[in-house]
Order: sequence, then structure tokens, then C-alpha cells
Amino acid sequence: MVNIYLFIELLGSANAMATLDTLKALEMDNCHFANVVRLSDEKLVAQLDCQDSPDGDKAILNQIAKVDGVVQTNIVAAVRPRHG
Repeated sequence: MVNIYLFIELLGSANAMATLDTLKALEMDNCHFANVVRLSDEKLVAQLDCQDSPDGDKAILNQIAKVDGVVQTNIVAAVRPRHG
């Protein structure tokens, strides 16, 4: 498991809440959004939980980056949670 923290920038003309809802509804192999939060009309932050790093790469490049209104997606951190 890897937790990927994202900073997502939107077009100025994009509807932040509609884009947020679209992102939450994405069906991704081995990944899901734990949380997506609107910071402003042009910025979202998200936690994407994936089975492994390559799954996260694929989700970001092949799905998240292609959502209408998304201009740029930055990975802020990738964390492998430790148990015990």
C-alpha cells in the first residue's frame, strides 16, 4: 500500500466542485481516493491510496491528468504506511 498526496491545479474557468466530484467518481485499478478537498476555485488536494507505486503512476497519468479542468497534478509525497 502507498498513500500518494496530490496538489491538483485547475483551469480558472473550471468548476472546482464539479471537478472534485468527477475525480471522486473515477474508477481506477488498485487505487481509490481516500479524500479530495477544495482549497480554492483553482486548487484541490487529495490523498490517493494505491496498492503499489506503479498503480499510482498509471492512475495519475492515464486518468487524473485527463479530467476536464485539471491543468497540473503534483505529487507532494508518497508514503508507505508502517504497521506495528
